[in-house]
Amino acid sequence: MKRSALQSSTFFFCTPLSHERIQWCTECIASGAGGTPDEKGMFTVFVTGDALFSFVDAQSRDAWNALSEVPAVQIIADGDELRLHGLCDSVAKGSPGITVTGRGGGTLFWKQLVSHLVEEWKGTKKGAFLLCHPPYMSRIPVHMLRFLSEAHAAGLSPELYAYLDGVHNIHNGQRPSEFENIGRTIATISMTAGERGKDPWFAACSRCATARGYFQMNPGTGYCEPASCIDEITIRPLKEILGRFSGYYPILSHTSVEIVATNRSRDTETPPRLVIFITNPPYGTEWTFGGLSLALATAMDGIPTTVVFIEHGVYSLYGIHEVPPNDKVFNVQEMVSATLDIPSLCYMVHAPSLERRGIVVEDHMSGIQEVQNTDLAGILWDQGFPATRILFF
Repeated sequence: MKRSALQSSTFFFCTPLSHERIQWCTECIASGAGGTPDEKGMFTVFVTGDALFSFVDAQSRDAWNALSEVPAVQIIADGDELRLHGLCDSVAKGSPGITVTGRGGGTLFWKQLVSHLVEEWKGTKKGAFLLCHPPYMSRIPVHMLRFLSEAHAAGLSPELYAYLDGVHNIHNGQRPSEFENIGRTIATISMTAGERGKDPWFAACSRCATARGYFQMNPGTGYCEPASCIDEITIRPLKEILGRFSGYYPILSHTSVEIVATNRSRDTETPPRLVIFITNPPYGTEWTFGGLSLALATAMDGIPTTVVFIEHGVYSLYGIHEVPPNDKVFNVQEMVSATLDIPSLCYMVHAPSLERRGIVVEDHMSGIQEVQNTDLAGILWDQGFPATRILFF
């Protein structure tokens, strides 16, 4: 019997984790990691930021502890962030199977993460971050800076893709009184990387930037131009940014997964597959539209793309959506229905999320496959792909 290809799977969590997400994530990981590391490969979970509270939450602590006992799974917690939040002693005592990084001035966890990704994506020359959160109201940009700084220190060319509210990080003249200056540090990383012969590539989505006033029409020239932007980030069409997704290197985000085949020759010709989890209700924020727009763009560019409606995202497929004439939002259901026949795009819905909410997919949205956790695990760890990227919206 021919042995199947081993895979290295890296999970990264830094935003609050609901009990629902931990439940389905840990069940999927446990299902995918069943057996020994030699049979299934390694599953490494890196946790920092507000996601760390899930280790002490009574609703989720047992699920984490059970997952930490699976032989193929290693869970690594950011020790500096645990100490910041006052959680270190509780996690060390209550979850002995979780590895806590030592004191490292805020860098040790990130060095370990970058080192792991370099080993996973063998031969990679880049490390990228898809940033969807604004500065100062969110700590996610700080996590982005830590990652890109350590990627640069490891000899990789840093890349930053600002999307949705992430474009607010490009504003010039930032002067926070009680926070790390995000704009200044972005500029420093770009400058030092360039001086050391690397090729930093920092870009912001033009649609998102235009909507937020960073890309304006110049009446004198008749062209749109950057407004109030730092020089180190270029405003580009989303298609141009997503063209980078065909490259063979890690792309992290606030919640993301990287899956790479490890025991076969490196395949840099086949673009990594993309899986997008739609986790938010359809209209209260830009997350659903932003996730679907990204998925459609990558699929139209030939990248195999799967969209999974899960958690609150299942509400996108419930009821009949009618957008008022004076409201300029996209009808999400019409957007999905109109794109069901795109060859590189596949839609799925998480059955346990529907059951949890007591709803069903509407008849006019039929044709979208319902999946259980075991089905989802089989889809995510499909060994027919050299690499898979997973992003959450």
